[in-house]
Amino acid sequence: MAGGKGTRLRPICEALPKPMTGLLGSPLMAHLVALLKMHGFTELCATLGHRPESIMRHFGDGSAFGVSMQYRVEKKPMGTAGGVRCCEDFIGNADFLVISGDAACDFDLTYLAAEHKRRGAPVTIALYPHSEPLPYGTVLTDSSGRVVSFIEKPSWERVVTDLVNTGIYMISPEIFALIPPDTAFDFARDLFPLMAARHLDIVGIPMQGYWCDIGNSRSYLRCCLDALDGRLKLRPAQSNSLPSGVHAPVGLPASIRLEPPCVICDGAAIGHDAVIGRSVIHAGSRIGAYSRVVNSVIDGAKIGEACVISGTVVCSGVALYPGTVTGRGDVIAAGPSTVPSPAEPDKKPERCSAGLRREISCDNRAGLMRALSAVLWETGADFSDGISLLDGHCRVRISPLSEESAIAVEAVGGREDERIRLCEKYGGLVEKHGGKTAPNSKQ
Repeated sequence: MAGGKGTRLRPICEALPKPMTGLLGSPLMAHLVALLKMHGFTELCATLGHRPESIMRHFGDGSAFGVSMQYRVEKKPMGTAGGVRCCEDFIGNADFLVISGDAACDFDLTYLAAEHKRRGAPVTIALYPHSEPLPYGTVLTDSSGRVVSFIEKPSWERVVTDLVNTGIYMISPEIFALIPPDTAFDFARDLFPLMAARHLDIVGIPMQGYWCDIGNSRSYLRCCLDALDGRLKLRPAQSNSLPSGVHAPVGLPASIRLEPPCVICDGAAIGHDAVIGRSVIHAGSRIGAYSRVVNSVIDGAKIGEACVISGTVVCSGVALYPGTVTGRGDVIAAGPSTVPSPAEPDKKPERCSAGLRREISCDNRAGLMRALSAVLWETGADFSDGISLLDGHCRVRISPLSEESAIAVEAVGGREDERIRLCEKYGGLVEKHGGKTAPNSKQ
């Protein structure tokens, strides 16, 4: 699926479709094609929308990348499932894999395909444990791995798992009967609820490895640095696997200092006495003498002399004056850009408690909630708003705090001694699975 505009990633991908965003010198989609090939997926079809010609021109028929590639260009947005429906003639009667062209990952897709075949469900979803799941769709599964609930972009108080939907699916072709032709139709919004209504199983498989939705400039920079550090394993073997941790063209001035890991692409120029540390310098970039670039991505820009660039993405077409200093999180683009204004955060009313409450700190509140959900699944608990269950005459609610990494246990109803006992009981359960009583714990 490679048709998105990447609006949230502007200005980094202003002139290109999002899958063509550079990652260590190659388009993100090229790394995904290499991953697919490594796991035996060599017949590929890309659904295109925004600026399709740049993708088709780069990949052609796929032979230069060791695969066979076809394309379907959407004249109007068809949604994720609707776009895949347009590829039905390409897919035929075989099980197939759907993967997003704008998320970096190094998953074992062979394992995902094998689990899909073994489980026999029409759809198998690759899930990823994410400690900050709020921007994503979270997926709750039962003890057998069957998906029982989707919670789209929950607030912290509603988080019951750290498993997020990566948009990577193994699908059996029978599912096409549920997707209307020539209609905008999404997997998460339309198809999966329809499958639930018809009692068709969806299986979720937690995956090991790395996954990052490159949705904005912050996640893009983090992904580039993770690739440099080796947390994201790119195929073929990434350049920072070299003994020196440095990949650079020959002919650079002997006076420059390269602090690994770093990647300097062919076609980049570095002035004398410059320092490059833990950064990616893409082709066409020019770094002036005496400049220092650390923890940054320079994407074809011109950096003047004696600049200090730190934690910054500098986009193509930019020319920085000598002596420019940037700070962590800066994104510098040439000319006006259409970066969307950040949405105002929803103001949620304070939750009032008429019962007893205990707060337990932890290192990973989303991961801890997944462990608690697995333990309390058989109790008949409700998972639509945190974990809520009846115990005796009290209702107990277990949920993450929004302002800190902690879990709240609240008991309402019944007698006071029963509320005290239940706070101790379920607070102890939280501690058993990774929580720790904080000095300022409220009770």
